[in-house]
Amino acid sequence: MRSFEPGENWFYEHTTQKFFHGPRLPDPQSRPLEQPSPAPPDKVPADWQERLHQ
Repeated sequence: MRSFEPGENWFYEHTTQKFFHGPRLPDPQSRPLEQPSPAPPDKVPADWQERLHQ
């Protein structure tokens, strides 16, 4: 997995639970700076966190 946050370029391997430096991926390198995380509030379901592991 790779971070998609502006200014971050780390990767994370879930099976080893370790962070590492990986290859540069094709653009875009992050979400737009003006876009809040995880997304515009009116576009995300209220229960988005509960849906992550379904």
